[in-house]
Amino acid sequence: MWQFFADNPWVAVFAVITVGSLLGLARFGPVRLGAAGVLFSGLFVGALDEDIAAAVPAGVSALGLALYVYTVGLESGPAFFRELRGQLPVMAGAVVALAVTAAVVGLVGHSGFGIDGPFLAGGYAGIGTTTPGLAAAQDASQDPTQPAVGYAIGYPLAVVITIMFISAIVARRRWTARRDPDSGLPSTLVTRTVEAARDMRWADVPGVAAHRVLASEYRPAGGATRVARGLDRLSPGDLVVLVGGEDDVRAATDALGALAPRHLLDDRSTVDYRRVLLTNPELAGHTVAELGLGEKYGALVSRVRRGDFDMLAHDDLLLQLDDRVRVVMPRERTGEVTTYLGDTEAKVSEVSAVSLGLGLTLGFLIGIPSLTLGSTTLALGTGAGPLVMGMLLGRLRRTGPLVWTLPTRANLTLRQIGLLLFLAVVGLTSGYSFRENAFSLFGLKLVAVLAIGAVVSYTLMVLVAKALGQSRERTMGLLSGYVGNPAIVAYANSRASDSRINNGYSTLFALAILVKIVCIQLIVGL
Repeated sequence: MWQFFADNPWVAVFAVITVGSLLGLARFGPVRLGAAGVLFSGLFVGALDEDIAAAVPAGVSALGLALYVYTVGLESGPAFFRELRGQLPVMAGAVVALAVTAAVVGLVGHSGFGIDGPFLAGGYAGIGTTTPGLAAAQDASQDPTQPAVGYAIGYPLAVVITIMFISAIVARRRWTARRDPDSGLPSTLVTRTVEAARDMRWADVPGVAAHRVLASEYRPAGGATRVARGLDRLSPGDLVVLVGGEDDVRAATDALGALAPRHLLDDRSTVDYRRVLLTNPELAGHTVAELGLGEKYGALVSRVRRGDFDMLAHDDLLLQLDDRVRVVMPRERTGEVTTYLGDTEAKVSEVSAVSLGLGLTLGFLIGIPSLTLGSTTLALGTGAGPLVMGMLLGRLRRTGPLVWTLPTRANLTLRQIGLLLFLAVVGLTSGYSFRENAFSLFGLKLVAVLAIGAVVSYTLMVLVAKALGQSRERTMGLLSGYVGNPAIVAYANSRASDSRINNGYSTLFALAILVKIVCIQLIVGL
C-alpha cells in the first residue's frame, strides 16, 4: 500500500485531503481541527514510508499557498487599511508582542534546550497557526521537513491554549474599555414600522446622522406608501419603516412616537422590496451612492448582506461582487432594478482570469527581492508576496475596467483549495521526519518551549489590548486575529455576540501573518 502511494503521488495527495477533511469535521471539545486535519492526515501517511515524500510533485505546495494568501489578502486588505488609523497603537503592540515571542522561543529553545532554528521557526509558526509562516520557514531552511515537525507540534497547542485564554477573558466581568465603549455596528438588524406622534426633522431622529438608522418606506398621514427617499420632516400620523440595530431602532421609536399597529412592509402593492445578487462587474468596487438607484429607478438600498453578515446601507459603503443587496423600490421598477444589478447566480463563481493572473504575477514578483543581514536572508517570498499584493489590490477594489476583488464564494473556494493542497503536500513530505523527531525526548523539549512561547505570546497580546482600553469583546477578536485561526474566532463568537469580535480579528489577521514571516526568517538565520 505504501509503495502504491509512492508510485501514485496524486492518489496520495487527494486521499490525504479526503481523510483529513473528515478528521477536520470531528469535534474535540469546543473546536474542530478544520483544514489542519489534512496536515495531520498527511503526516500519518508520510510517516509510513520515506519514499512517499520524494514522489510528491514539486511546486504544488507553492501554488496552493499562493492561492490561499492572495485570496486572504483580497478579503482582509480593506479592513486592514480601514482600521489602520484607529487601531495603530494596538497593531504596534501586536508587532512588539510577536517580536518578543520570537525572542523567547529562539533563546529558550536554542540556548536552553539546544534545538535548531528550523524546528523553532516551524514551532513559532505553529503557535501562530500561520500556514504562510510554515512556508517561509521551509524556504529559509536547508531541510524543509524540520519546520513542519515544529508546526505540527505547535498548532494543537495554539488552539487549546488560545481557547483557555478566551474562556478566561469571558469569565472576567469587570473589564474597563476606555477607548472602545461601543461596537459601532449592530450585530443584527431589525425592521419596525413607527407612527410619528410629533413634528420632527428626520435628521434630528437619534441614530440617523450617525448612519445607524435609516428609513426604507414612508406613508404620510392620509397618503400613499412610497420609498423613503429625500425624507425631510415627519408629522403626527406619518408612518415610517425604520431599519437598524435593535437598540438604535428602539431609541428612534421613542423619539418619534410608538410602534404602528400594522407593518408597512406587509403591503407590497405599490412599494416592493427584495434581495438582489450583485453580479454586474461594472458596479463592483463602487459605493451605494454611485449605483444611482434613486435617480434611475426611485429606489434605495437598506441592507447589504456579505457572507454571513448583514450591514446597514449608507452612501459610502463599498460594494463587491456577490453582495446581496436589499432594495426597496416602486413595484413596477422591480424588473429594471434586478437587471441593472445582475442577479445572475451563474456569475457568482466566475473568476476574472485577467485580474487573478495579473494579481498573482505581481505578488510573486514582489516576493523575489531579498535583503541579507549577516546569515539571515529576508524576503517576502511566495508566502507574503501574494498576501501583500492581495491586500493592496483588495484595498483598491478596481482599476479602470479591472475588478480585483473576487465574488465571496469564488474567493472562499480558491482559498480552501489552495490551503488543502498546501497542507496535504507538507504533511506527506514531512511525515517521516515527524515520526523520527516528535515522539522522543527532543519532541518533549520542543513541546515545552512552544508551550512557554504560546503562554507568553497570548498574555502579552491580552495585556496590550487591555492597557490600550480595548473592550473585552474586541480583545477576544484581536487575540483570534493575532493567532490567526478561524476556529478560534468562531469559538469567540459562540461566547459573545458582538461585531467587535470580527472587527478585531480583521484588524490583526493579515498584519500578524506578515510580522510572523519576518520573525520566522530571523529565527532560522540566527
